[in-house]
Amino acid sequence: MVCHCLTIISLSPCITWDRLVDAVAHDYKLSTTRQILQKQVRIKRAFTEVKALVSGNSPQAVATRNRHLPSSLKVAADQLEKRERTIARLEAENSRLLEQFHTWLYNATQHGITIEQLNEPLETKQKK
Repeated sequence: MVCHCLTIISLSPCITWDRLVDAVAHDYKLSTTRQILQKQVRIKRAFTEVKALVSGNSPQAVATRNRHLPSSLKVAADQLEKRERTIARLEAENSRLLEQFHTWLYNATQHGITIEQLNEPLETKQKK
């Protein structure tokens, strides 16, 4: 669900918490609230970054506003900017996840958990 929320946030030019809650309800048939979504660090960070870009308070938005492009190139520039934002967000998120992985690996080895134990598959849900 977190990944889907991040996709919704990065694709929406005018995002609000209410719209995000509605999108989660529509796509996942889950009833949630803004407060629940805000507790997810990745969702909150992506929301804040996109909101800053859309509101024009980020350096990238100011630079984009100052560019004067013909309308034919503006669409392409907007698409490129959106992709660059997504790439930057994913790279930062990947870096944070890699750091978290290293922390978990270190802690696991400190507590005597082997790599083999960590790689064991999850148990499948038993059907009744």
